[in-house]
Amino acid sequence: MTKDKVGALVILILSIVYGAMALNIPEAPGIEDSGVTPSSLPMALSATGIIAALLILILPADRPDSGEETSLAAAFKGLDWRCAAFLFLLMAGYGLILKPLGFLISTMLFLCGGFWTMGERRIKLMLSVSIGVTVGFWLILTQLLGIYLEPGVLHFLGAN
Repeated sequence: MTKDKVGALVILILSIVYGAMALNIPEAPGIEDSGVTPSSLPMALSATGIIAALLILILPADRPDSGEETSLAAAFKGLDWRCAAFLFLLMAGYGLILKPLGFLISTMLFLCGGFWTMGERRIKLMLSVSIGVTVGFWLILTQLLGIYLEPGVLHFLGAN
């Protein structure tokens, strides 16, 4: 099994589990007849992951067969597990600091930490991208879509 096929198999399993969990998202009262519900985006994301993974598993590879067949253990050998573990810890930490610090601050910290973990060392670039992406998402979610995001410590400073 090639590394591509192993990766597709992992994505397929995660997408199926994510889709099953999305089925359990409770719907808000009064939107049962609406076309868009809280589980719409997770279900679409799950379906997209399942379709993409199945295509990778079923369709032949673009490159000619170079004898790249490896075992499952060999496919995972040589991966940067330390980086993956640290990114997982960053995600868990993001979940823990989201409520006390708020969306804006915790998301900026998470993105900067992720950039640093992935090897980016240019501070100006890390800060400008994390601030731009965070503020952009905040504007879309709160101002355009009317979704409440936790203000955290900014609430005490007078921000809504």
